[in-house]
Amino acid sequence: MARIPFVTPSVVPANERAAYDAFVNKRGSPPSVGPYALLFHMPELAQRLESLRLCIRDEASLPQKVQELVMLTVAREMDCAYIWYAHAAAAREAGVRGDVVDNLRGKRNLTGLGADEQAAVDFARELLRNRKVRQATFDRASASFGQRGTLTLTNLIACYAMLAYNMNAYELEAPAHATEPALPV
Repeated sequence: MARIPFVTPSVVPANERAAYDAFVNKRGSPPSVGPYALLFHMPELAQRLESLRLCIRDEASLPQKVQELVMLTVAREMDCAYIWYAHAAAAREAGVRGDVVDNLRGKRNLTGLGADEQAAVDFARELLRNRKVRQATFDRASASFGQRGTLTLTNLIACYAMLAYNMNAYELEAPAHATEPALPV
């Protein structure tokens, strides 16, 4: 159970109902679990964050496989079990090797990554740990993904870090996954 209750339609203030309804109409139903069930205490914020998240996820400059690897890296670096729950199986489906997923979860060394995968993981780790990246790390990401892809990478990390901060602050528990072991935190 999260530290605060999830939002139900009956508690949405009238002045925020338009944002709530727009989000629900776009998704098809109100969120009953996950970060947006919490963020709906601020419907306008939830709607804008979801638009940003979808914009970044739809950006072709960073391949889906790399995006999923980055989201797992954010989950591991920030000990966010819910992001891990939501993306571990998807990462495997997108082509991230099983040993990479398992080693990330277990905080073990990652071996045999492609140059672009290593560049993305190193960039994400440095940005999250140091709040900046060294020039060499930036240059490797830029060589792998170009200027637009490096911007996408940076903003993907930031967007999922924001989600992780919210889930961690409000102690949003991840449900059990049918095929993936939980993230030990």
